[in-house]
Amino acid sequence: MAPDNWRKETIEFPLSFAPTLTYKGTEYVRFAPGWGKKDAEDYFTYAFLWYLDEVPTLSSKILESELETYFNGLMTVVSGSEDTTTSSIPTTKAFFEKLDETSYVGKVITYDAFTTKKEVTLNVIAKYSACPELEKHLVLFKFSPKKVDHPVWSKLENIQIDLDCK
Repeated sequence: MAPDNWRKETIEFPLSFAPTLTYKGTEYVRFAPGWGKKDAEDYFTYAFLWYLDEVPTLSSKILESELETYFNGLMTVVSGSEDTTTSSIPTTKAFFEKLDETSYVGKVITYDAFTTKKEVTLNVIAKYSACPELEKHLVLFKFSPKKVDHPVWSKLENIQIDLDCK
């Protein structure tokens, strides 16, 4: 659950911009109100949930690879739709550290093809949970270029999965 004023998007796997991510399921995205405004406090602040049919194999290296694939594909598709040359887009780099059995923290350095047309460094927290009752597997990602002690992270921390999973 995200605040009501956060824009919503739903995308089915396989993702058109990252078809090599072979999951089956749905991605639910929530964008902070200032997501696409470069001077906003919550610029590029958002969360997405991978609601998956199968157990994802997670590790720091796998998350790095998958998010590099995700953002490289997304930024190439967005840039390509604007008739700009995709050869000038910097390659995404992701770095993750495992916090515990279900949580990871890291950074994604990617290109903002939507707003600034410049590199942006996103802080990211990823958390896995299972929902045996629904036979689903959930990976919740939260992103912001702001440091994790910035007030925008309290809004991100309040985003919760609204499912009855025990």
